[in-house]
Amino acid sequence: MVGLIAGLGAFILKTTIKWMSYLFTEHFHHSGINWLLLIVPLAGILLTVVLQRYGLKRNIEHGLDKIGDMLRQNQLDIPATYTYGPILASTLTLGFGGSAGAEGPIASVGAAVASKLGRWFNLPPRLLMMIIGCGAGAGIAGIFKAPVGGIMFTLEVMGMEMTSLAMIALTIACIVGGMTSYGLTGFTLDVPLTHPQYFDPSMTGWVIVLGVFCGLYSLYYKWLGLLIKKLFAKLNSPWTRAVVSGSILSILVFLFPSLYGEGYEVMAKLIDGDLGAVTDFTFWMSDNGAPCLEMVALICGAIAAVKSIACVSSNDGGGVAGDFAPTLFAGCFAGFFFATLLNNLFELHLPVENFALIAMAGAMSGIIRAPLMSMFIVVEMTGYYGMMFPVVICSIVSRATVWSLTSRT
Repeated sequence: MVGLIAGLGAFILKTTIKWMSYLFTEHFHHSGINWLLLIVPLAGILLTVVLQRYGLKRNIEHGLDKIGDMLRQNQLDIPATYTYGPILASTLTLGFGGSAGAEGPIASVGAAVASKLGRWFNLPPRLLMMIIGCGAGAGIAGIFKAPVGGIMFTLEVMGMEMTSLAMIALTIACIVGGMTSYGLTGFTLDVPLTHPQYFDPSMTGWVIVLGVFCGLYSLYYKWLGLLIKKLFAKLNSPWTRAVVSGSILSILVFLFPSLYGEGYEVMAKLIDGDLGAVTDFTFWMSDNGAPCLEMVALICGAIAAVKSIACVSSNDGGGVAGDFAPTLFAGCFAGFFFATLLNNLFELHLPVENFALIAMAGAMSGIIRAPLMSMFIVVEMTGYYGMMFPVVICSIVSRATVWSLTSRT
């Protein structure tokens, strides 16, 4: 039951975000100035704040963290607001151009629904705690269409107990949640690749280097994000914080329209070799001819450099969204930039598309510090299980790099 409801919730959230985004983006100019990009993301943040203050009458930013705090305090009756509020708020934040993900809100919904069902069936506290973890995992499995990724999230990030009963329940919930969302969305992947991706084992050494780069990039991403969070925390008024964060987000999306929303479509096109996807809807690129690889790589590097700012502006200034999907996006663009840079500096022939895909897992592993979840989410989202070997190497090396540089602090 928990898996079915979480999968259905993931489908509803995906659909509402998609149509809300389409409502605005269908009017954008493919090339030229799109002034709406300076207004729409800011409006989304402000509307989300209005919804929370006057509709839900509860602050549900980083709802999964708040639910985690409730569980640590043995408060197992999660407020009913979390069963529907995150879907409404996340639709406004992401549909209007927030540069983040939908996984945090749907995990909150899954946990809250599980809490209500568990109490309805009068489950004892130990089983109620277990089923709440299953609900959160099923939400992740549904939103990413990644059942194993949902299982790893619950174990690595939430720290669910690994008893036989818990693993059986979690596995069932995540498989049902993931397959429900997968079926309702027409059995399509979130990052559908049309060009086959093959890994050359001779590239293994360079994948290790990529893992180190992803680890270093992860530290930069986290440092910049914490810096922006501290700046927002100094703004006492929620309206001032919303205006400032929304304005920053709007400016970044105006400069780099690829930052609009979750960015899965742009990621898929970039990995498939469609370089124009990165420059679409920008005002500073002409539509005469295809953009060159080097220019796209520089833009990818710039986007990777500011993605953390865009994510925090979407999540910490009044918006409601998730932190996981942005790490996949950031890794994809950082990996593309890194491979192209090495090719140009040292006359190498690294497969840039491969590196963009592999770095998705490397960045998520280093930033979220959950390598197992990162590995499975990437291969399940793309459908390329044959890329598991380099994805595993990059994820582990990235996590090891972060650990080695932060273990003393």
